[in-house]
Amino acid sequence: MKAGLARVRRRARAYATIFQVLLQDSLAYRGQAVIWLLTDTVPALVLPLVWLAAFNGRPAIQGFEPSQIVAYYLLVMSLTNFMVSHVQWDVSNEIKEGRLSIYLTRPLGYIVFQFLANLSWRAMRTLLFLPILAAAVWLFRGYLRWEGYEYGLVFWGAVVLGHLLSFLLTYSLGLLALFLVQARDVYNFYYMLAGILTGQTIPLAMLPPWLRGAADFLPFRYTLSFAAEIFLGRVDGPAIERGFLVAVLWLAGLALLARLLWRTGLRQYTAVGI
Repeated sequence: MKAGLARVRRRARAYATIFQVLLQDSLAYRGQAVIWLLTDTVPALVLPLVWLAAFNGRPAIQGFEPSQIVAYYLLVMSLTNFMVSHVQWDVSNEIKEGRLSIYLTRPLGYIVFQFLANLSWRAMRTLLFLPILAAAVWLFRGYLRWEGYEYGLVFWGAVVLGHLLSFLLTYSLGLLALFLVQARDVYNFYYMLAGILTGQTIPLAMLPPWLRGAADFLPFRYTLSFAAEIFLGRVDGPAIERGFLVAVLWLAGLALLARLLWRTGLRQYTAVGI
């Protein structure tokens, strides 16, 4: 038992050290991160303005009051920085350029390295985003209310679960480069679906009933919208339990898929020096 605990502690310290190194490396690309931040932030700030104009004196649209629609987009904009991953590009590039070979001889698993690298990048982006969030809150201060939000353990559990889901989903997409000559079209199709079904472009409650129902059983909702819905109090106890169940099942399924793609793909992988 003591030997096992000692191994766990050593591994945890090793992961923490690697994370610190990767975080310092991420900080070296602050300028690039700011550009990506602005790319994601500007549309998210424009959408509330469009919806506020659409209200045109009406008290609510599809159950959303003006204050709720503003809070929704500010929340989604904030959560995107930590929850939504794009590691498929890094994984795909390393496979195509032969740099994956470097990781095959290291004791640290490739998926662990990618997870820590993504986590460090997400943490850095979140910190850089805080001044933008403060400015956005000030800009929309007349539409925001400061009570009635759910930000307890259930909300944070959904945030962590969504982060893990998004990582495994995009990591698995990246591994498709082991089988496909060009995976860019697959990634573009993924972004088309994700833009709608994560709730990033429009709240899922405003989608047609058949599409809204489909979103409940697909992984996209749980990578972003689910946490936002909990925070805004738009889902009740049973719906939250069902949501967590679906998300956990997808998490397990994606973990198995990533493992299968990795093992199968490595048999086909060839690179200089291998």
